[in-house]
Amino acid sequence: MDDQLQLHKVSTHIGAEVSGIDFSVPLKSELELALKNALSRYGVLFIRDQALEAEQLLSLAKIFGEPLPNSHPKFSSIDGYPEIAVVVNDQDNPPDINVWHTDTTFMSVPAGVCVLKCVECPSEGGDTLWSSMYAALDALSPSMLDFLSGLEAEHRLPLDNVPAELVHSIGDREILANHPVLRWIPELKRPSLFVNRVYTKRLLGLHKIESQGLLDMLFNLSESPDFQIRYRWRKNSIAIWDNRITQHFAAADYFPERRVMHRVALVGEKPILYRPH
Repeated sequence: MDDQLQLHKVSTHIGAEVSGIDFSVPLKSELELALKNALSRYGVLFIRDQALEAEQLLSLAKIFGEPLPNSHPKFSSIDGYPEIAVVVNDQDNPPDINVWHTDTTFMSVPAGVCVLKCVECPSEGGDTLWSSMYAALDALSPSMLDFLSGLEAEHRLPLDNVPAELVHSIGDREILANHPVLRWIPELKRPSLFVNRVYTKRLLGLHKIESQGLLDMLFNLSESPDFQIRYRWRKNSIAIWDNRITQHFAAADYFPERRVMHRVALVGEKPILYRPH
């Protein structure tokens, strides 16, 4: 490693590979700034061969913001590090996130940036895909953008078919929030589409049939292969993504083999409604 940031764009709309940096040691401020700028530009960054311990993974995550004290209500965490969730999928814990989604949009302040490290890989499969919500928005007509610009949507944590002990563990944590369909990203001075198939349940102010028809169109558009990148995990691979402007999909084709990931989510900001005029 020579501490010279190298970026390789891996698809037209989203994703870049990062090399040239050893993330096990503290980085210079100019490198941290370059990484943050790269994430804003590419939406998701991929880093190979980083055997980071828990404290080092947290240090990497802190480049992009403040870690949430509890990464996700669904997962356990590393002992002594409540910010680092342990995501285990195997025969006893079948994968269930093989659907396009944006993390924790059921909260009033969803996660901003997320960091995911591969600890244990299956022998085959287990890729994760990301999609650019900027690219999806850019594919909409001006008339549709104008219509969507004043709308908000209800996002809800689905509790159907969830074991009673998990529902109880969620307790008084947030499970419902309303967010703008078009979300303004302040530092980039542009809007992003902000709906996802898992958590977005209805468009406020529309009849049920209208809402579902429009949401289905937006879901299908944002999930188009034209706007995607697919990442093949290896042990000690890391992905960092801007949760405000992307969706992701974790392929479950490795089941019943085992996959273990460590995840850190960073504090975001309350989504801002975009109005073009």
